[in-house]
Amino acid sequence: MELVNGTIQALIEHPFQKSRNKLNGCAEVDDTTAAKDLTRILKAINEVRDFQLDDTDLINKAMPHLVSIWRAKMKYSEIAFEGLQIVLELSLQTTYTTAKFFDCLIQSLGYHTVQFWKATIPNVYNSDLSYGTKYRDSLLFSLTLFDINYGQSRLKELFAADGGIQQSLLGIHAKRFGEQYHHLQRRRSKSSLLQTDDSMSEMSDDEYDLHGKTLTEKRFRCKITQHVNSSNESLDKNDDNDDANSTYSTGGLTSHHFNKRVINVSNAPPVSLKREKSGEWEIKQGSGGLVSCVDPVMSKDHENVWLANLGMNLNQKNSKVDFPNKGLVPDNAPATNTLGLPLIRQQLADVLFHVLADDEDEDDKTGTKRVVRDEMSLLGVLNNYNKGNYKLNPVIVQEDDYNVYYGGISNGLIWPAFHNLEEFIVKMYDDVKMLNDHWCAYVRVNYQFAIDAVRNSRPQDFIWIHDYHLMLTGQIMLNLDPNLEVGFFLHIPFQPAIEFFTKYEICGLPILRGLLKFSKVGFQTHRDRNSFINYIAQFLPSTQITYDNKTDTHTATHEGATCALGVFPVSIKNEDFLKIATDPLIIQKSKEVKATLMGPNPAPDANLFFSVERFDYTKGIKEKLNAWKHYFQKYPDRIGKDVIFQVAVTNRRSVDTYRIYQDECISMSDAINEMYKSDKYPHWKPLIFQTDGLPRPELVSTYLAMDIGLVTPKKDGMNLVVKEMLVCNPNAGLVLSTGAGSEIQFTNAGLCTDEEKTYKRIEDLFNVDEFADALYAAATESIEIRSAHGKKLNEFIMANDIERWSSSFLDPAWSHQVVKLTEIQSLDDFYKLMMRTRDIRRQIVERVIKGVPINDHFSISLYNAKESLLHGCQPGTTILHLKTDNGDECKAKFDIFTEIKEFERDISFLKYALTNDVYNVELFIDSLQEGYADGSEKFKDEVCNVIDLFYDADHFDFFFTDRDGTLKSYSSSYTASVQPAYAGVIQATFARRCAQVCAIITTSPMMSTGILDVSVIPEGYYYYGASVGRDWYLEPGNKFRDNSISHNELHLLDLIFDDITTLLSKKEWRHFTWIGSGLQKHYGHITLAHQDVFHSVDDSQVHLLDIQIKAIVQRLDPDHEHIVIKLTETDIKIFLKETKSNAVFTKGDGIQLFAKTMGFDYSKGRILVCGDSESDIPMLETCLKANKKNVYTVWVTKDVKLREKVANLCRSNDNAQFAFVSSPEVLLGGMAQATIREINMRPKER
Repeated sequence: MELVNGTIQALIEHPFQKSRNKLNGCAEVDDTTAAKDLTRILKAINEVRDFQLDDTDLINKAMPHLVSIWRAKMKYSEIAFEGLQIVLELSLQTTYTTAKFFDCLIQSLGYHTVQFWKATIPNVYNSDLSYGTKYRDSLLFSLTLFDINYGQSRLKELFAADGGIQQSLLGIHAKRFGEQYHHLQRRRSKSSLLQTDDSMSEMSDDEYDLHGKTLTEKRFRCKITQHVNSSNESLDKNDDNDDANSTYSTGGLTSHHFNKRVINVSNAPPVSLKREKSGEWEIKQGSGGLVSCVDPVMSKDHENVWLANLGMNLNQKNSKVDFPNKGLVPDNAPATNTLGLPLIRQQLADVLFHVLADDEDEDDKTGTKRVVRDEMSLLGVLNNYNKGNYKLNPVIVQEDDYNVYYGGISNGLIWPAFHNLEEFIVKMYDDVKMLNDHWCAYVRVNYQFAIDAVRNSRPQDFIWIHDYHLMLTGQIMLNLDPNLEVGFFLHIPFQPAIEFFTKYEICGLPILRGLLKFSKVGFQTHRDRNSFINYIAQFLPSTQITYDNKTDTHTATHEGATCALGVFPVSIKNEDFLKIATDPLIIQKSKEVKATLMGPNPAPDANLFFSVERFDYTKGIKEKLNAWKHYFQKYPDRIGKDVIFQVAVTNRRSVDTYRIYQDECISMSDAINEMYKSDKYPHWKPLIFQTDGLPRPELVSTYLAMDIGLVTPKKDGMNLVVKEMLVCNPNAGLVLSTGAGSEIQFTNAGLCTDEEKTYKRIEDLFNVDEFADALYAAATESIEIRSAHGKKLNEFIMANDIERWSSSFLDPAWSHQVVKLTEIQSLDDFYKLMMRTRDIRRQIVERVIKGVPINDHFSISLYNAKESLLHGCQPGTTILHLKTDNGDECKAKFDIFTEIKEFERDISFLKYALTNDVYNVELFIDSLQEGYADGSEKFKDEVCNVIDLFYDADHFDFFFTDRDGTLKSYSSSYTASVQPAYAGVIQATFARRCAQVCAIITTSPMMSTGILDVSVIPEGYYYYGASVGRDWYLEPGNKFRDNSISHNELHLLDLIFDDITTLLSKKEWRHFTWIGSGLQKHYGHITLAHQDVFHSVDDSQVHLLDIQIKAIVQRLDPDHEHIVIKLTETDIKIFLKETKSNAVFTKGDGIQLFAKTMGFDYSKGRILVCGDSESDIPMLETCLKANKKNVYTVWVTKDVKLREKVANLCRSNDNAQFAFVSSPEVLLGGMAQATIREINMRPKER
């Protein structure tokens, strides 16, 4: 041990603990220093391997050995851990250049990263706090980069090691407090209503409310004192200092949430910012396709949020201060802190926001006060904008990162690749190192957008990410918060060549994986979606892809994430253009425009072709010019007549490929004008080329002036110019290339067929003959035919405007999470649908209990499931006739009245849960009485009786209950007996707030369509005793059974079960396999349904089946030594006899087994027992025998004899604490009311 201690002293200083003396120099850990330190460590732990100091891969080779030694927990483990810390510190200082070391570290740790992070995080925090490093943020990004590159989720392991990191990064506590404070304010605003109710409780029972109802009739609403509980915590913990007579309002289950918003995330903002000479900022509404598409959606709600980069980024060049700790600050330190505020250190007080549109010199001489004033004036402009619009929030990143991300890889690689224009990919990306560096910048900007989006979002919001700049944002967001719903729309084509995924694999494959992490992805055309699906199948072959013809939606499941892939051709807001186009001044202006462009006295058959687009190589401008040149060569009669007005708005001049392309096109246009002139029309020019954009009024006036629209991109998204042209000028002709997404949309809509072509199509832009022929056909087409075609296109565009596009994409109905409408024709269809709704209901219950908002797709799923069932029923009934698996003519008959009612209640429950009404629980309880068979007054009275019982008990130490018939109405088939979501929420909340130990004891089996298959309550709320309490489930790793059953007895049951199965395989008995609970094999007994709750089976068949079953038992147990048969109204039950007592194991025995195994003493404390049948009475008997004074009973039955039997049993034990209700819904209503009352209340008034 002395050697070890001495070695530690001889080593370098501990990683993450550099002394302050070194901060004045260079304290960075470089590759060489790290390699030397690792060599010393390897020698210290007697690693005899031949590690050479000059080995460039020493670090990667050493890490697996260090990990294995650290995991061994031997005497050298701490030294090995120091070695791993050295590598980690190196990786966090220079993320881009040392990513390979970090990757090797994570891969070497394998499944032990959580343990490693728990030991490492304190060191990282200490370094950040003591020495001003930013290792925590660097670690977060390094893990994000690793997850992106390798398609993993290792960031979650860091959060598992220290949940505080996630909470502080995302501001979880602040958002939760905001929602709860919002909820409390709403309830306080309605306090006057509660005070009115409280004052009424002081009146006599003979006094009446304003509606003429006595207080007795309203006691289950008025006598319940309520308690503030916006945090959904248990109410059984009271503050002894509280006034016992104080009453407070309590909240509903989810009413404290804000409304759903759209969080729009894009690289470019919907506005343009300009700083005037006075120093003040001016903000104007932006233009462009994205703004036109999304702004109408965002403007519907001022609470919506648009996140974008406004051009304000942190410019490190402006830093004039070299502070001492700079060497320890990672090169990728984030632009914002954990609150999303710009990081401006005290030492760097002269950091300036740099606005990309600002042409000021970098050496700004302005003082600090001026900088602050400018920033504040900009913030003031944004605040004023947000007051009258949706919320516009800037995303601030490092400017160097942004320049590389936007001007580099986004537009130099991804843009041309997605347009299948490889010749325009910047050549520097052939360099792997350069590609890697730029890819890191792309990931980093996506990471910053993701953090800002998560911080600004709530689980109920829909986050809408746009375009190719932010394709990784969804994956990063869901790693940060998996509860979010994030969609993506690609506004450009998806037509990359295969080389994008091979030559540029470092970014190609992560982009494919990243897009699959979104909840939904929208493409402009089927062509683009098909291309994406083909590449998924090729490069991610494990992905499962299905297609739904009804919704035209593909669903792709990859590594546990499911994504819906849809096609949504984008459009324009027609009203905006029509308003301008119908303005008399604009109409007059259009005549002036045409006269100017065509010159004086044009030819009678002259045509004005108009083309407007960004000056981009994807737009086919050069090909258009070549074709125009050839047009006059092939058709010289058009010289002096036809004119193209080409508006190509200059952009991206800083990118070499753009600048060269633009210069070449301008030269070509000049050459064409020199080449073609007309003696007859001396003022004629074949081409008018303009590089400045047109304001919208001038643009619309030009649309009105044109004769023919010319839209011929190589590859494009939708190209909204086509739609703008035809909306404004329905009489115009159109020349359209197949590279435009709108052409694909028009073709799919049947607007260009062999019989009728409403526009001139160009398939090959490089074929100048084809291009020239299309231009000539458009120019010589009669005005009448041209106008007829234009109006047909106009009608289609008017019917498919921007509202339809946005509503279609935002519609949750096409999400993979939604249960679609489906035909229910067979038993298999029916059971599959019910199991899908079980999964939906489980999610609903879990979300409500955890306080997570409910998304729209849940209610849509339940509605679709209900409608699917109703469509399968006989007209005007709830009777299903379903095909069976054996293919014969025999059909299963089900009355699904219960299932339909439970779907309706669940949909109603979600409506109340999503409402802003702070009394949503109370309102939902009231809604349960609607349609109650015995009338609303009977419902109120019975709920009142239950509440009085719970009121007396206050809180239960034990809660033992049956399920079917007690907490849930009987279903037509046990497989379809899925617990409703509302019931699951009520039961779980009751278990949490009103009872300590809760157990559901049922005769059904545990699995194989047993209690666990149809339950929707999350684990931890109830224990489950299946097979009348012989088979217990506590949690996944904790189960036990009654061990008194011998192997021979179990074998006998197996023989009986096999013979019954053989009997039911015969045609005349087969229908008993699906009636009620069907044939079920339990632990210790067998049940077979011979009748359902609707008595759909003829009594004679029931009698004959009973004879057959008794014969089987008689044959296998002729002396009745082991088996006893019990008949109930709906089931034949075959029980094993107890060896000693010769009796049958009952639910009462199940309670005793449970208590003995768990060590519970139910002779003390209050006990609630709920049941509905004779088989449940042993539970009551057992509890009364052990603790008769503290047993409270609720029995769900209309049977007068059964009620009397239960009452007599209680009275014989001097117990009057029982109540009877007619249906499970009444009991659930009472349980729900109990969950929102104050515990330990004042005694009720007599």
